[in-house]
Amino acid sequence: MFTIELLPAEFGDAIWIEYGKRGAPHRILIDCGTNAVYPAVRERILALPPAERHLELFVVTHVDVDHIGGAMALLRDREQLGLTIGDIWFNGYVHLAPGGKVPLPEDDDILGALQGEALTELIMAHNPARWNAAVGGGALVVPDEGPLAPLPALPGGMKLTLLSPTQRHLDRLRPVWEATCKKAGIIPGAATAAESGLLGEEGEPDEDDDILGDLNVDQLAATPFKSDAARPNASSIALLAEYDKQRVLLAGDALVPVLMDALARVRGKVRGRLPLAALKLSHHGSRGNTSLDLVKAVKCANWLVSSNGKQFKHPNREAIARVIKAGGSGVGLHFNYRTEFNDVWDSASLRRKHKYKTHYPADEGMGIRLELSK
Repeated sequence: MFTIELLPAEFGDAIWIEYGKRGAPHRILIDCGTNAVYPAVRERILALPPAERHLELFVVTHVDVDHIGGAMALLRDREQLGLTIGDIWFNGYVHLAPGGKVPLPEDDDILGALQGEALTELIMAHNPARWNAAVGGGALVVPDEGPLAPLPALPGGMKLTLLSPTQRHLDRLRPVWEATCKKAGIIPGAATAAESGLLGEEGEPDEDDDILGDLNVDQLAATPFKSDAARPNASSIALLAEYDKQRVLLAGDALVPVLMDALARVRGKVRGRLPLAALKLSHHGSRGNTSLDLVKAVKCANWLVSSNGKQFKHPNREAIARVIKAGGSGVGLHFNYRTEFNDVWDSASLRRKHKYKTHYPADEGMGIRLELSK
């Protein structure tokens, strides 16, 4: 079996993955949304029998509050939950300089310049030997050149290939690290519009809500693409997950140029689109993180969006239109909420004209689950 579940994480990500034998699956968790939505992750863990509360891998993709906030709550709550974790993947302050490694527990200055960096403290308290253990405690970065290959397989056979970030983008994050970590780790709860500048993200221009009739997919898809340039997003971990002959791209908030380069290196000399069973859209379906070229680089049946639109009105119409236009006939759009920002895509006439499908949760607060193999 291989399933992906987008938990209800408001405007963030909380991705629950199960793979292996149906009666005894292995589990991966990628991000935990904000601190405010951590209860949904907690409930998912508590639904497991106590003996099964184990994660082979817990990934914190980057320092934006909508990915990292709940992660700190999870690590604080870990013992009470009876949760064990095989490896934690997170690029901390120590990894921002080339060659940086997880410090020894007895080091006096384990946090470098950020004595208040809460997630690092929690990971060190959990088990520093299990922090980025897959790469010997070093940074999780894409090598500068050469083909990309999976890291050592996780228990149960899941293979993960790192697609983002590059060391260059970690270098660029250093000047803004303190502000972003302070926002994510010290100020509790979700980000507000006034505080969003601390995340290195900018609000996107409002779309025209007074559109009569169906949207013009061709016109939206052809809108000139301007790549996201937020430094925390550029530092995001993105992964290609492979299990049971199924391949999934989990894009975090990664940038299009980085993903395009990585996908070309995964394909190597093989021409044509890279086959995928599913792709979790970068940055919650932002127009600056999904280009026509990126959609054309893969052959993907299922496109996943994690957002309730609360922060930046994601997903943007241009991003979804690009998927519909270039994704091929019969693509499925999977949303973990039904909102005013994505409900427009459930138009019967649009679905007939452009030959795509839409999938929404059966009830509010359920999230959405995609079964890739049995």
